[in-house]
Amino acid sequence: MADVGAGGMIAPTTDAEMIVRGEEREISILVAHEAITITHARYPEGQQVAGAHVHHEHTDAFYVLEGELMFEIGCEGETVMLSSGGFVAVPPHVAHSFRTGSDRPARWLAIHTPDGGFASFMRGVRDGVEVDWDISTVPAGGGSSASEAIVSHDAGGAARPTASSTTST
Repeated sequence: MADVGAGGMIAPTTDAEMIVRGEEREISILVAHEAITITHARYPEGQQVAGAHVHHEHTDAFYVLEGELMFEIGCEGETVMLSSGGFVAVPPHVAHSFRTGSDRPARWLAIHTPDGGFASFMRGVRDGVEVDWDISTVPAGGGSSASEAIVSHDAGGAARPTASSTTST
């Protein structure tokens, strides 16, 4: 990485760091820095990707490139279905889980900011090593409300809290 001054940097995204590559599933790290980690993932239809969890120190965001992702967010367990161009940002203390839609494979970008140890965790998955990072079970009471998340159902849509847009057609 090259320093660009004033605390900035250039982080190449063309040389993805492969974490998992299989016929049905692929995960790679595009950018890994303490300020942000971006991964690219591909999963088949109907797959649970992550069970319910919370982060305490970072935001977990997703941009759908292809297919659909279904999220359950917040202590209310609000369901949000996103298709290509959809985006969700889940701030600290908001419970979330997600899976792919049931009719076709999905591809998406996951953005962790700050990193929260996610890049190290992903490398641990690849290398068969358990790594501690900013992830916890959902607390009693379910954590913070889904209304704290930001959702945009398509690339042209305005981002808004989930309380005003929890489903997609």
